[in-house]
Amino acid sequence: MTNKLTIVQTINSQLVSYIVTETLGFEELAIALIANQFASTTLQLDFLKMSGILPPDWELQKQPVLTATVSQLNFKNGVNIVAQARSITFSQAIEPNSGNTPQIPALARQFVEKLPNADYQGISINPKILIAFSDGQNTARKFITETLLSPGLWNTIGIAQVQAAVNFFYQLERCKLLVNLNEAQVQQPNQIPMSALLFSGNFNYEIGNYGLEERLKQMIMRLENFSTDVEEFRAIVSNKFLGQQEDNVFNQ
Repeated sequence: MTNKLTIVQTINSQLVSYIVTETLGFEELAIALIANQFASTTLQLDFLKMSGILPPDWELQKQPVLTATVSQLNFKNGVNIVAQARSITFSQAIEPNSGNTPQIPALARQFVEKLPNADYQGISINPKILIAFSDGQNTARKFITETLLSPGLWNTIGIAQVQAAVNFFYQLERCKLLVNLNEAQVQQPNQIPMSALLFSGNFNYEIGNYGLEERLKQMIMRLENFSTDVEEFRAIVSNKFLGQQEDNVFNQ
C-alpha cells in the first residue's frame, strides 16, 4: 500500500505525462553519488548557491527538510535533492518526447567538480518508467502473475488474486543492472484509479578501487553518458518486457 500511495503522489505532484498506445506514461531520473564524506549536513542551500553548484535563481517549492539523518531540497523546477549518510541523490521527472535535456546530470557534475575530495565510491543512474493501462484495474497485476511468471499452484493461495513484485539482476559489460517491476496505481482527478506497471532501474558503477584522480574521471564520464543508460532502460522495458508479452521470461 505504501508504494502505491507514493507513486500516486509523485504523479500528481510532478504533472508530467505523455500518451503511449492509449496508456498514461511517466518517467523519472535519479542520480545517486556515493561518497564516504557525505552526510545530511552536506546539503545546505546557501553553500550550494555560493559555491556555484546551484544557479542563484533557483527557488524552493517548499521549506527544506533538515534533520540529523536526512536533508531534502525541493525546487519549483521539479529538481529534488536528498542527502543522507554516504549518498546524495538528485531526481526529476523527465518527458522523453520533449527534447529537453534533464538538468540533474549537469547539476551532479557540478557537485563532483566542486567537492573533489569527498572520497567517492560509486555512482548510480536510476531511471523509472511507469505505464498505466486504461483497460481495467487489474491489467498490471495480470501481466506480472499470468504473463511474465509461469502459471502454477503458487498463484492459487488465499482468497484474493496474488500480488507480485519481481527483481531482475543483470551483469552488463560496463556495470551491474537491477530492474525491479512492481504493480502500481495512478490516481487522476475525478477518475477511477488506473492499473500500472512501475519499472525501476539501477545502473550501479563502483569506483572505489580506483585512485582519487581516476575516480573523478569515472564519475564525470558516467554523468556525461547518462543518456546511454536511460535509452537502454527504455529499450529493455519496451522491447524485452512489454514487446514480448507472448513469451514467458521464465520458460525460455
